[in-house]
Amino acid sequence: MRIGSLIKFYRTKRGLTQTSLANGICSVPHLSKIENNSKEANVETIRLLLERLKIDLQDVQANEKQIFELIKDFLCHIHYLEEEKATEVFKTLEGYHELIVFTDHIYLYELYKLRYYLLINNRDAAEYQLKWLHAQKQNFSQYEKYLLLYMGALILMLRGRFEEADKQLTRIIHDQAELGSFTGELHYHLAVVKGHLEESSLAIIYGKQALQFYSNQYNFKRILHTLMSLALNYSRAKIFNEALNTYTHLLRSIELLNQQHLLPKIYHNIGDLHLRMGDYLQALEYFQKSKAIIPVNSDNYLLCLYNLAQTQFRLEQWEACKESFTLLKSEAKKQQIIHYRLFSSFYLFLLEGEREKAMTFLEEKLVPYTARGENLKEIHHQFLVILTDYYRQEGKFEKVVLLTNQ
Repeated sequence: MRIGSLIKFYRTKRGLTQTSLANGICSVPHLSKIENNSKEANVETIRLLLERLKIDLQDVQANEKQIFELIKDFLCHIHYLEEEKATEVFKTLEGYHELIVFTDHIYLYELYKLRYYLLINNRDAAEYQLKWLHAQKQNFSQYEKYLLLYMGALILMLRGRFEEADKQLTRIIHDQAELGSFTGELHYHLAVVKGHLEESSLAIIYGKQALQFYSNQYNFKRILHTLMSLALNYSRAKIFNEALNTYTHLLRSIELLNQQHLLPKIYHNIGDLHLRMGDYLQALEYFQKSKAIIPVNSDNYLLCLYNLAQTQFRLEQWEACKESFTLLKSEAKKQQIIHYRLFSSFYLFLLEGEREKAMTFLEEKLVPYTARGENLKEIHHQFLVILTDYYRQEGKFEKVVLLTNQ
């Protein structure tokens, strides 16, 4: 506890001058040095100053111990994804806010608050907290600076800026920085980022490291999330049997741990796996299962609709396909997600028999748009292949060469 700062705070709060507080206890210059934490005062001087301020030293020490224990509990609940418990502790800690600022835990607590805001998906609070932390980082320990770097990478991931996030996370790894209880998270989020950047082999390596960490901690919820990441990257790396086995374990574990809210995403990812394997009927079944239970306002709803419609297209289920792409276009417009609106427009042109119009749209609007999207690399390549094949069939080989070089 920075007792000098605490004395200054309560002296100011009670409207006392340094002269009136120091009178009969110590000199004003001595009090000034105490308040600036530049001089170690003896216990008796501190006791007398606190007594005049009507503050009990034992209460101060007990509160500091309580704050320390609460912060530990707060972080533990965050790590184990216990949102309700974390919120309860957070409310209690905010009641100690006046005292926390005088402890050595102030910046760690503020960093943990940022991680809490991300846990409860309060993006606005997280963005504001990140700005505040950057303004204070000159006062941070080296560990706190690395923790801020990690938290900043999480914000970048939410913004879809995966290459920048990758640089920050990789720097922490290369510096061999010790992040303590955040080590599992660091490896997990690196796996997620590497997956988005289509570096599946590295994603699997970091995913396995995260899985080992969480297994040692018996952190079952985090284990499920890590298995989901691993299964997805096994699929991307075409290690299909490993992906199928992982999804089998996941479905069993979800039932045991009562984590049914993960089912829409898992069903979708199993559908994606079967799509990559060329098993379109099985893919369609899982996409339909996902669509039936996924919340309309969730992040993955539009992706599920797109993959469902695309699978129906491959199976030549034209009416169902047209209905799915029409719904996708409508929902994408409501949610103001441009790329899904462009995707659905392209396929609707094809479904309406306007192939030439569809390809013009693909070349002039869709392909240039996907080329700019950091997280649209895979689908950009797919659309380039469609356009290249079209011009090859049309005998327009100059355009084929140009597109092949992109």
